[in-house]
Amino acid sequence: MLILLPPSETKTRPPEVGSPPFSLEDLSLPALHGPRETMLRAARRTAAAADGGTRLGVPASAPELVGRMLHLEAEPAAAPLRVYSGVLYDQLDPAWIPTEERRVLIQSALLGLVDAGADRIPAYRLSAGSSVSRLGSVGSWWRASLRPVAAELLGEQAEGASPLVIDARSGSYRSMMAVRSTRDVPVLAISPVQERGGARTVVSHDAKRYRGLVTRALLAADTVPSTPDEVVDVARAGLPEGLRVELEDDALVVIDPVD
Repeated sequence: MLILLPPSETKTRPPEVGSPPFSLEDLSLPALHGPRETMLRAARRTAAAADGGTRLGVPASAPELVGRMLHLEAEPAAAPLRVYSGVLYDQLDPAWIPTEERRVLIQSALLGLVDAGADRIPAYRLSAGSSVSRLGSVGSWWRASLRPVAAELLGEQAEGASPLVIDARSGSYRSMMAVRSTRDVPVLAISPVQERGGARTVVSHDAKRYRGLVTRALLAADTVPSTPDEVVDVARAGLPEGLRVELEDDALVVIDPVD
C-alpha cells in the first residue's frame, strides 16, 4: 500500500545538535536528483532577491527563514514526519517505522517527492503556489519531472501484495503529480464530508485532519489492506467513534455527522 501525503506549510526545524546536514545525494527516488538541483538553485535565487521573502511566502514574524533558504545545504535535516507539522501531521506518529507493505511518500514543492521512512529533509519554505526565479510556478514546473515517477510508482504497486494507492493530498499537489486508478491499481482519494439531515457538504477547512486520521488508521492497523473494500474496513476500525467511511467510485468518503 502506498499513501501519498501533502506537505505542510508549517515545519519544525530539526535541532542543530545531533542532526546531520541536509544532503541532496542521500534522498531516495534518484530520478529526481536533477530536477531537485534545479529547484534548489531557483529557490536560492529567489531568496536572494529583494522581494524573496514575499515570493516564498515568509511571514514577517520569521525573516530568518529567508536566510535559511539561502543555505539549505547547511541546514539540519530529519525524517519528514518530524519536520512537517500542522493539522494532518498532528495525527501521525513521528516515530513511525515503514514496512515493506506500507510506504508513505510526501509531495514536496522543493524536492518533488520524499519518502517518509527513508529520507531526511530540512525545514524549508516553498509551496506549490510559489513562483521562483526563472522557473515560474513551482507546481506547474514539477509536472513534467513527476509524470514518469508516478507511472513507475503505479507499476511497482501493481506487482506488490497490496496494490493500492491512498491519496491524501490536497488539490494543488494532486495537480502537481497526477495519479489515477489503473486496471491493476485503484487510487483512492480521501474525501471528507459533513452530513446534516441527510445532506452532505464537502469539508474544506478541516479536511487535513480527517486525512490525517485515515492515514493514522491505515498505518497503525495490524493488517495491510489489499482491496478497496478492505481499506474501508480498516479505516472504519481505526477512526474515532462517530465517523463513517464509504467507498464511492475512486473516493474514500469520510462522513462526519453533525447536529
